[in-house]
Amino acid sequence: MNIMDLKSTPHWSYSAFQTYLQCPMKYYLRYVEHAEPEHTCSALPFGRAFHAVLSERARKGTAFSIDDAKDDFFVYFKGETEVCQNLTYKQGEDFESCLVKGQDMLEVALENWQDDYVDVSVAEAFSVEVPGLSKPLIGEFDLIVRNDAEETVCDWKTSSSKWQTGKADWDLQATTFCYAYQQLYGKIPLFRFDVFTKAKQPTASSYYTVRTEDDLQKFIFLAQQIEKSIQSGLFYPNENCMNCSECPYKKQCKNVCQKGGCNE
Repeated sequence: MNIMDLKSTPHWSYSAFQTYLQCPMKYYLRYVEHAEPEHTCSALPFGRAFHAVLSERARKGTAFSIDDAKDDFFVYFKGETEVCQNLTYKQGEDFESCLVKGQDMLEVALENWQDDYVDVSVAEAFSVEVPGLSKPLIGEFDLIVRNDAEETVCDWKTSSSKWQTGKADWDLQATTFCYAYQQLYGKIPLFRFDVFTKAKQPTASSYYTVRTEDDLQKFIFLAQQIEKSIQSGLFYPNENCMNCSECPYKKQCKNVCQKGGCNE
């Protein structure tokens, strides 16, 4: 079953957990009300198109050239922008500038591709149970690779800058995906984030991280508490400059709060 099929059924995801932790009101508007976003930042279709091209490289290997990557990015990015609701670009950006930036980043990505690994799986969808949750946890591993006897789950990220030291060690996605991998294959994998920056001179960096059994047990507890909070109708705005400045539900959040809360 592919990821789109899984998304059509009741489920939990890393994105849902992360959204609730970021702002419970944003979770309510996105996942409960299914509200139309007031704007969709170009970073979303950009990232999806970038992922699609890297998946092509992983499947086709060295036969997939930089020219192929640039051509495919145009097709994917154009398609993604055409289906976005209320698409917006940052100041100084437009479709053409994002297209060129993505193609430059892909050139760096392919030049730094780690061919000392054997690709085991590309865009592998998963669905696993989490104790105490009413719905399965779903997601998609971007890439699983093997080096000798060790398997590594890889996730691709586009970013405005290089990651800070230690960010990968605290990232909830790595914990969530390591939990899912353990449920499927009986062991905790090494996890690697491949981060490609949108800087004037794009860079490619890999950040490795590991999770322990204690980390996975903590994840189970966290997931259970999030579901309990949602089932109790605990939705409130978490107002700060990072959450609110580019939130796609800013006006709707204000309306809900002025009316005195959520109506479930």
